[in-house]
Amino acid sequence: MDEQEAPVARANKIASSILKATTRSQSAIAVAMGINESTVSRLMSDHLEKLSLVLAHAGLRVVPVEMRCFPPDYVDALLLMAKQHLRTVESVRTLEWD
Repeated sequence: MDEQEAPVARANKIASSILKATTRSQSAIAVAMGINESTVSRLMSDHLEKLSLVLAHAGLRVVPVEMRCFPPDYVDALLLMAKQHLRTVESVRTLEWD
Protein backbone atom coordinates (compact mmCIF):
# COMPACT_ATOMS: atom_id res chain seq x y z
CA MET A 1 0.00 0.00 0.00
CA ASP A 2 3.07 2.29 0.07
CA GLU A 3 2.82 4.95 -2.66
CA GLN A 4 -0.65 3.78 -3.60
CA GLU A 5 -1.85 4.13 -0.02
CA ALA A 6 -5.11 6.03 0.28
CA PRO A 7 -4.73 9.65 1.44
CA VAL A 8 -7.07 9.03 4.37
CA ALA A 9 -4.90 6.16 5.62
CA ARG A 10 -1.76 8.29 5.18
CA ALA A 11 -3.49 11.17 6.98
CA ASN A 12 -4.22 8.89 9.93
CA LYS A 13 -0.55 7.88 10.11
CA ILE A 14 0.51 11.53 9.89
CA ALA A 15 -1.86 12.55 12.67
CA SER A 16 -0.67 9.66 14.81
CA SER A 17 2.98 10.62 14.31
CA ILE A 18 2.29 14.25 15.17
CA LEU A 19 0.28 13.34 18.27
CA LYS A 20 2.94 10.92 19.45
CA ALA A 21 5.65 13.56 19.04
CA THR A 22 3.74 16.43 20.62
CA THR A 23 1.69 14.92 23.42
CA ARG A 24 4.52 14.85 25.94
CA SER A 25 6.08 18.13 24.83
CA GLN A 26 3.21 20.55 24.30
CA SER A 27 4.47 22.89 27.04
CA ALA A 28 7.98 22.98 25.51
CA ILE A 29 6.48 23.61 22.08
CA ALA A 30 4.33 26.42 23.48
CA VAL A 31 7.34 28.07 25.13
CA ALA A 32 9.40 27.78 21.94
CA MET A 33 6.58 29.33 19.91
CA GLY A 34 5.81 32.00 22.50
CA ILE A 35 2.18 30.90 22.93
CA ASN A 36 0.07 29.30 25.65
CA GLU A 37 0.06 25.54 26.05
CA SER A 38 -3.74 25.64 25.68
CA THR A 39 -3.28 27.22 22.24
CA VAL A 40 -1.07 24.33 21.16
CA SER A 41 -3.61 21.88 22.53
CA ARG A 42 -6.45 23.67 20.73
CA LEU A 43 -4.48 23.72 17.46
CA MET A 44 -3.96 20.01 17.75
CA SER A 45 -7.58 19.18 18.55
CA ASP A 46 -9.17 21.63 16.08
CA HIS A 47 -6.87 21.41 13.06
CA LEU A 48 -4.71 18.28 13.16
CA GLU A 49 -7.11 16.11 11.17
CA LYS A 50 -7.45 18.67 8.35
CA LEU A 51 -3.73 19.45 8.28
CA SER A 52 -2.94 15.73 8.11
CA LEU A 53 -5.27 15.34 5.13
CA VAL A 54 -3.66 18.31 3.37
CA LEU A 55 -0.21 16.78 3.87
CA ALA A 56 -1.41 13.35 2.71
CA HIS A 57 -3.04 14.76 -0.44
CA ALA A 58 0.15 16.72 -1.13
CA GLY A 59 2.02 13.40 -1.08
CA LEU A 60 3.97 14.21 2.07
CA ARG A 61 4.84 12.17 5.14
CA VAL A 62 5.79 13.16 8.66
CA VAL A 63 8.87 11.45 10.07
CA PRO A 64 11.14 12.11 13.05
CA VAL A 65 14.02 14.49 12.37
CA GLU A 66 16.61 11.72 12.78
CA MET A 67 15.09 9.70 9.93
CA ARG A 68 16.59 9.84 6.44
CA CYS A 69 14.75 9.40 3.16
CA PHE A 70 16.29 7.91 0.04
CA PRO A 71 14.79 7.46 -3.42
CA PRO A 72 13.74 3.82 -3.90
CA ASP A 73 15.53 3.53 -7.26
CA TYR A 74 18.79 4.70 -5.64
CA VAL A 75 18.48 2.10 -2.88
CA ASP A 76 17.57 -0.57 -5.45
CA ALA A 77 20.74 0.25 -7.40
CA LEU A 78 22.89 0.05 -4.26
CA LEU A 79 21.35 -3.29 -3.30
CA LEU A 80 21.92 -4.67 -6.79
CA MET A 81 25.60 -3.65 -6.73
CA ALA A 82 26.08 -5.07 -3.23
CA LYS A 83 24.45 -8.38 -4.19
CA GLN A 84 26.59 -8.64 -7.32
CA HIS A 85 29.76 -7.99 -5.36
CA LEU A 86 28.84 -10.39 -2.56
CA ARG A 87 28.34 -13.19 -5.09
CA THR A 88 32.07 -12.93 -5.89
CA VAL A 89 33.08 -13.24 -2.24
CA GLU A 90 34.07 -16.80 -1.46
CA SER A 91 35.91 -16.29 1.81
CA VAL A 92 37.39 -13.63 4.08
CA ARG A 93 40.57 -13.78 1.99
CA THR A 94 38.60 -12.49 -1.00
CA LEU A 95 38.07 -9.26 0.92
CA GLU A 96 41.81 -8.71 1.57
CA TRP A 97 43.82 -6.24 -0.44
CA ASP A 98 47.41 -4.99 -0.40
